[in-house]
Amino acid sequence: MNNNRRKTALQIIWWIYIVLLLTIVIIKFRGSFAELSEKIATTPYNTNYNLVPFSMMKMYYSNLSEGWVKLNIIGNVLPFMPFGFLLPSAYPKTDSLKHILVIGFFSILFFETLQFVTRLGSFDVDDIILNMLGIICGYLILKLSRRIAGKNR
Repeated sequence: MNNNRRKTALQIIWWIYIVLLLTIVIIKFRGSFAELSEKIATTPYNTNYNLVPFSMMKMYYSNLSEGWVKLNIIGNVLPFMPFGFLLPSAYPKTDSLKHILVIGFFSILFFETLQFVTRLGSFDVDDIILNMLGIICGYLILKLSRRIAGKNR
């Protein structure tokens, strides 16, 4: 596959990933518009936010043996790992830690704000931290895989 086709394919994969991330992780759409609209209608404003860094993580730490804690941590890190390796692969001009951090942060800030405004989730600064950890892990995996691939050539 030539470079232009590869780049186009990666860009298509990137945008499919973003749509899936928004639909499944951010909006939490499970196939029912009725369920979605009911959640919007019944969630009161001003109850779905956490602005204190590490406050939820302290609770997670004290309940680490609970399954919901592990699920929440994994659910905030794992879905954002592709962000860290797909974005610089699809758009090579973004291939620096600085670009990934800035674009990742503002994207997550948008996602969290969207959740708050639509009442489909909460605005949680700890989610931002965990999501950024996922993006950084994804970027490090990309760099490591490139380094390994380079040594094997």
